[in-house]
Amino acid sequence: MPNKTLALFLLTQLLFVFNCDAHTDKKGQARLDILSATEYRISLTVDVVHLIKQQAELTSEDENLIDEIRYMPMLKLAKALTSAKQLLQQNTRVEFDQLRSAVQLVEGPTVADIRQLFNNPVGNAGYSVNYVGYGEFLENANEVRVKLPEIMADSVLQFAKPEQIFIAKGQQSSSLSLKSTGAGTNVSPTLLKISSFVDYVYQGIIHIIPQGLDHILFILALFLLATKLSVLLWQISAFTLAHTITLALGIYGIVNISSNIVEPLIALSIVYVAIENIYFDQLKRWRIVIIFLFGLLHGLGFASVLLGLGLAPKQYVISLIGFNVGVELGQITVILIALFAVFWCRKKSWFRQRVVKPASLLIAAVGLFWFIERLY
Repeated sequence: MPNKTLALFLLTQLLFVFNCDAHTDKKGQARLDILSATEYRISLTVDVVHLIKQQAELTSEDENLIDEIRYMPMLKLAKALTSAKQLLQQNTRVEFDQLRSAVQLVEGPTVADIRQLFNNPVGNAGYSVNYVGYGEFLENANEVRVKLPEIMADSVLQFAKPEQIFIAKGQQSSSLSLKSTGAGTNVSPTLLKISSFVDYVYQGIIHIIPQGLDHILFILALFLLATKLSVLLWQISAFTLAHTITLALGIYGIVNISSNIVEPLIALSIVYVAIENIYFDQLKRWRIVIIFLFGLLHGLGFASVLLGLGLAPKQYVISLIGFNVGVELGQITVILIALFAVFWCRKKSWFRQRVVKPASLLIAAVGLFWFIERLY
């Protein structure tokens, strides 16, 4: 038994040694898309821990470093993110036929994004964040080469899916032919636009399932009080119309409200709808109006996510449509799962007392917790 204990201790220490600087060895990822005859997009996936560490000149290591960033003053964190954005922009090189094309990094994580990430790391992705830049594509170019900042360490570059090449830390990639991809298929701006559309559909879906728990709870709260499918469809239609309006207004910059205001209100909308489920057993006329107003709020939340993904100036419409389609597919999936789960008991006399009220109470409690949490 002592030998087993000693072996376990030594294994634990060995794992600690290998993981103590795991962020340093984390591979970077980059993707280059030719969006049109005049424009390209480059997306960088970066380990934000060491990115902030370098820009904020932090000295902590490992878990202490995580905590130092998590509780870093807002102004210091904002300054570090601005500096990081400038570093990535200045040190990312895209060359067409050996002629450099300036990269304009237009989107990256906000202070609120970093706060949320460090409080709730995303699965195996850890503390990775995305930066998206755009530049002018040299028409009729034969090849392209990319050099990434050293902060990204060794990286994988994806170009005109599914071709991938490896880039050693701080080195320039080998030349990529613009005439064909790895499979020998001609690089078609039209096909890449379709690919971009599909990507935004995917992003819309995952923003609902699994990342959009607040939106899922809102949809479930609507579902619980809908005694008929037609009633539910009216509610969902009002919600969809509303969030589509503010999603469009948000990405075009016509409406711009801080997430510090929008996110707590979204949580409060969940509380309201759930409490209404407890006190009313039938849909009231004003509920459609309330749902529409709440849909406007949720649309602003969707807009902040979509802008965070990065939008090419010439791709606003296709990204808006694709993301919205993805959101709707995600919402429909939630409804179908919920319907399947309670289909056998929806007509039971005890359904409201044993399912609707307890579930609504739980949803309201979670929404209230989020509301308080998002105020601070």
